[in-house]
Amino acid sequence: MRGVRKVSPTPDAQSPAPAVRVATLADLETVVALRIALLREHAGNRVYGRLRPDAPQRARKLFAEQLEAPNEVTFLAEHGGRAVGILRCIDAGGSPLLHPARYAYVASVYVAPAARRAGVLRRLMHEAEGWSRERGLREMRLHNAADNPLAGTAWDALGFEVVEVLRVRALD
Repeated sequence: MRGVRKVSPTPDAQSPAPAVRVATLADLETVVALRIALLREHAGNRVYGRLRPDAPQRARKLFAEQLEAPNEVTFLAEHGGRAVGILRCIDAGGSPLLHPARYAYVASVYVAPAARRAGVLRRLMHEAEGWSRERGLREMRLHNAADNPLAGTAWDALGFEVVEVLRVRALD
């Protein structure tokens, strides 16, 4: 793919923390590459493993709309000039029957395997928390694949707790 930045290797102990910035339309190919990599990593998952062959082409329009949406932001983590992580944060409306009326929904979180355990997720979350607080949001929510125990451990370490379980049943 033209315009896609390569993922950098794991930063070493002397390297500065990864830089995190807001993604723009100019980053569309990088956003597509990282988010498709996230889905491909979950090929064995009953939901995410059903990736369409033309998903990258379908993703461009959807992700471009998301990058321009006023109620959400996509953060890119970079190290050595290369994209190593992504996190999307949405100012989402809650149920009219429950508090809070709005919350921050964290989605499409991916850190390249070579950059894991180097503080990338923590930096992305720091920026998402700041963005959420600036909007007056006081709660963050996310979904993660149940078949990924490392993700569960990472989210636990960042203070998230499991409060809901998604179940799937095929209809024959």
